[in-house]
Amino acid sequence: MITAARRLSQTCWVGVVVLAAAAFARGGEDRLELGDGKSVAGRLEGNARSGLVFRPAAGGVPVALEAGMVARFSSVAPDGGAGQPPFRVAMGQVLRLSGQLRGLDRKQVVFAPVGLARDVELPRPGVQALYQRPGEIRVLVDSFEQLDPGRWLTTGAAALAADPVRSGSHALALPGAGASVAARLPQPIAAGQIEISYFDKREIVAERQALVEATFQGLSGPLVVQVILGFAEETLAVRSPEGPALAVQRLPRVAGWHRLMLRFDAGSTEIAVDGKELAHGKGPSGPLTAIQLATTATAQAKSPAPSVIFDDLSISRFAQPPAGLELDADQDEARLILGDQLFGTIERADLDSILMTIDSGPATLLWSEVAGLYLRREPRQGEPVEGLLARVSWFAGTSTDPAELDFAEGAIKSLDTRALAIATPYAGTLVIPRDRLVSIQVQAQGTRIVLDPAAHHLGDEISSTEPVLDPPQPEGATLSRELLLSAQPTMPAFVVLDLIGVVGEDNDPTFSRFVREGELRTWLAVNGKRIDYVNRFIKTRNETPERIAIPVPEGLLTAGKNTITLELTGMARRAKELDDLGVLQVAVELRPKATRKPNRTGP
Repeated sequence: MITAARRLSQTCWVGVVVLAAAAFARGGEDRLELGDGKSVAGRLEGNARSGLVFRPAAGGVPVALEAGMVARFSSVAPDGGAGQPPFRVAMGQVLRLSGQLRGLDRKQVVFAPVGLARDVELPRPGVQALYQRPGEIRVLVDSFEQLDPGRWLTTGAAALAADPVRSGSHALALPGAGASVAARLPQPIAAGQIEISYFDKREIVAERQALVEATFQGLSGPLVVQVILGFAEETLAVRSPEGPALAVQRLPRVAGWHRLMLRFDAGSTEIAVDGKELAHGKGPSGPLTAIQLATTATAQAKSPAPSVIFDDLSISRFAQPPAGLELDADQDEARLILGDQLFGTIERADLDSILMTIDSGPATLLWSEVAGLYLRREPRQGEPVEGLLARVSWFAGTSTDPAELDFAEGAIKSLDTRALAIATPYAGTLVIPRDRLVSIQVQAQGTRIVLDPAAHHLGDEISSTEPVLDPPQPEGATLSRELLLSAQPTMPAFVVLDLIGVVGEDNDPTFSRFVREGELRTWLAVNGKRIDYVNRFIKTRNETPERIAIPVPEGLLTAGKNTITLELTGMARRAKELDDLGVLQVAVELRPKATRKPNRTGP
């Protein structure tokens, strides 16, 4: 095996992370990096018909976007009221979305991305993982599309409301005259957090309160922490009469939607609204056992009673992500929070539970015990996307950490003052609000057909040194994928690969000489004919994912079924000793011949 401890995890595309990090430090205007060390300030706009152009702020000729350019936006992360989405779905280097799971079955994954206007339906083949936020395990989540009597004990006239809502089509409405919903947790939580959205009309009404009440198990009885959201005062407040002792910074009430967060463990309690600290202090003396959302009124209350609206409740407990795990690309896996792994077939999943078939038969798992689902690596040809091919990244939640960005690859269809539309191979056309955009990395002009978005490990030995290839177990010396074409291509064709850890002709002091001498090569074959070897296209140390495009001879691709194959060859004297490398994506692109003159950036 030829490998090294210089490989980077395939969970993020490092180029986008670097670009996004720079974007966070900038503000006030869009900027276009031209790929030659120059950049220009201005405004990006256009559509698939007229072309996407960058209009310099200083005037001059608009710049048409071309491969290698990067547009960076002056957007800032949403305020703390947006919260952090609980789930993430990943399709390798093609797509990563954060939001809420609607459902999973044998054919598809239905997902509600945060910030986007519609749910997406992803074909199950190609979806690599569906997992919760690392280190956080959902115990109770409710978007209040219905009021489940099996979960909530209701008093007063608690009901569902269609307006206003934070997400979905309904929210919980509690009339100010006095009402509540209360739930006891299925398991006490020693360390975790409560997040909930609420709508404040900012009405001031004496003798009435709206509150969120968290109950902890104390040494001598229950301990209650109350967050007072209204109505009698102009500021928010916190009460914890039985402890823990908290220092409170009263925040003014502001009309509109807000996100309350209460984090706790044995050492501390933190309460914030929209990311602004409301209270902090010692930790509770016992675990969280129950939650109540309520309005109250004293006997002296006479004014009309306003209602308070709640939506998108999430209660999670903190858990250390398991390490030292095995992966099996040929089976589904449910990864439990304690580090155990169940292999078999995931039949279906929803917001609450997962049904899985394992060797012993069917098993039902709760999301409170599952960190994530990792699906068998099944190739699926995506829908062709045509136009300006690019990778778009955007804010998924309140975090400005580049690793928390969502992204999609596809063909940009339009960009205006409100939103960007991008056609994707598996999720249809996504419409992303402009004020969430972080960057656009232009890749090419043409048509792109993704054959396999999942990561694979070609080689001969298990990858065990950090960072580990995905999956650690090698899948052999060949990887073959089908390409179905409705007609023979009339434009130049390229096989496009995302690779990591490839020994190039001069990037490794120990092994590159063998590649130059014809050994340790990874060959690309199209319809059974070898056309070139991958190694000579790798110009960096390949410590991070790198995209290469290998030209396909004219006429080799035909209408109907075609095969794209990677074949590893070993050492001359040790034929079974192979390079170990990661293939993170396989695609084919059809690109028009370049006829346009270079852009000018001045008058």
